[in-house]
Amino acid sequence: MLLRTRTEKEAEGDISQLRYYSTEYGDYRKDETVEGYLKTIVANKIKDELDNELGNEGVLALSSTWASALMWSHYADEHKGICIEYDTRDQDHPRLAPVNYRAPRAVKTSDLWLWKAKGDNLARQRVFDTYFYSKSSEWKYEKEWRDVSNKSGVRGVPFRITAILFGLRCDPSIITSFVRLLSDHPKIKLWQMLPKDDSFALRREQVDREEVQRAGIREPSFLLFKDLVWDEDFERVDELEPAEDFDPEGNVI
Repeated sequence: MLLRTRTEKEAEGDISQLRYYSTEYGDYRKDETVEGYLKTIVANKIKDELDNELGNEGVLALSSTWASALMWSHYADEHKGICIEYDTRDQDHPRLAPVNYRAPRAVKTSDLWLWKAKGDNLARQRVFDTYFYSKSSEWKYEKEWRDVSNKSGVRGVPFRITAILFGLRCDPSIITSFVRLLSDHPKIKLWQMLPKDDSFALRREQVDREEVQRAGIREPSFLLFKDLVWDEDFERVDELEPAEDFDPEGNVI
């Protein structure tokens, strides 16, 4: 229906078929139930055509913040993973743009018509932006950016790496491995994520490469306290180990 490769006769056939199925159980012009059914199947047809047209594009999702404890929990294996920082200013990336958390949820049929029937490039851009860059306001804490490419699948990131940030629960052996792996790339900064002293927010501290090369990285001191348990969003929870009882001679009961 949306693609220009479909002839007028084929489009009319699709419309007639939809109308036939919508009137099988009543008059779609009078029965709200039938009208709703017709709208649903038309909407599904439009979605299928949009997916055929735009669904093969690739999307790289990024964020402009490294300090979100919730994102470290969701996307970095509960703070055990890493975050890679890129510089996107080295070259032009026309499709790199911030996600719009206030954009309309659905593509407008008027824009679809102007794009497909009239060849309106501005309407096409509005459809493209809604399809790829719209997201619910509930996700705005992610401060997401997206870069859309012409082909999906695994491929190299077209940005220069400027830093690696290690989650506050990242295994010290992983940090040591990165220090050695990047020994010839001193411009790439290495950061260890840590909790702020006065809150549950996160801060970062630069990794001393020379110290790690000499002695290996030490486990962050806050992880050495085994009587505190932190939930997946880095909030302290009341799950302390039970205290041991002793008899008069000092033996554990």
